[in-house]
Amino acid sequence: METSDRKRKLDESIIRKLYHGVPCKDPTRESFLKRLKTYNVFNWSGKPVNPPQCARQGWEIAEKDVLKCVMCHQFLSVTLPSPSKHLPYREACSKIRSRLASAHSKFCLYSTNPLPDSVLEINHLSNMELQDTIQQQLLDFKNIEVLSHITSSKEEVKEIFDWFVETVTVPDVNLSSFILVLTGWQFLKDDMLLQCDYCNRKWSIEPYLIQRNAVEKIDCVKPTVDPVGQHQMWCAWRAEERGWKCRLLQLQQLKESRSREKRSRFNSSVCGSLTDSMRAVRKLLNGTI
Repeated sequence: METSDRKRKLDESIIRKLYHGVPCKDPTRESFLKRLKTYNVFNWSGKPVNPPQCARQGWEIAEKDVLKCVMCHQFLSVTLPSPSKHLPYREACSKIRSRLASAHSKFCLYSTNPLPDSVLEINHLSNMELQDTIQQQLLDFKNIEVLSHITSSKEEVKEIFDWFVETVTVPDVNLSSFILVLTGWQFLKDDMLLQCDYCNRKWSIEPYLIQRNAVEKIDCVKPTVDPVGQHQMWCAWRAEERGWKCRLLQLQQLKESRSREKRSRFNSSVCGSLTDSMRAVRKLLNGTI
């Protein structure tokens, strides 16, 4: 290994240690996600507003069909009549949408200053954070293989996976695990569940596990799962532009950046070797050798 490569690896190691020692969580986003976790399919279904929009304006679930503002502590009823009663149902839906802002107390910040739209997106990490996060999450999937599929960008994901496992030390992981991590799932190993930190959806991984026998053949036919489709309909990971594909694009850009750095170091090394050779030839011609 050349001195420059050793120095680069040392610098990356130092930077990574410094990075891990500095708290990087955004308290505004953390409080937003905390409110968002109070919503689930049992207390919020069939409503005219998605949970992220409610949490963005300061509301969390107090009890079924009742919201509470975390700042002014006002309550908002979100009870709806039967959808079969078309006119009352539409009027109630319209009222709930407008009351998300007006139901706050007069001096509540959320009444006029809801959180920016950017908080509704997935958490955008720096390149170093993203690489470390994916690496750590993949370690939880060691020796786990799932029958999963994605409906788009299959070749791009496979290419990035091959590059990632060559670049980062992650033993005994496979493409299916990488897809799960890339699409926003964390593995709760003790419970054999996958969880999304955004929509708080949990589902069992066991029906989709690949069990192999001694001759490396799949024991039985099992269903496949679309990890993107497992998120709640309103989950940011499902977003076409700013969802999981945003992570894929970031990894592609990181791959290109690393490739350019590698080519640059190679070209510098070649130029240095050529320069040394030319000096040697010049000395030979001048009779100084």
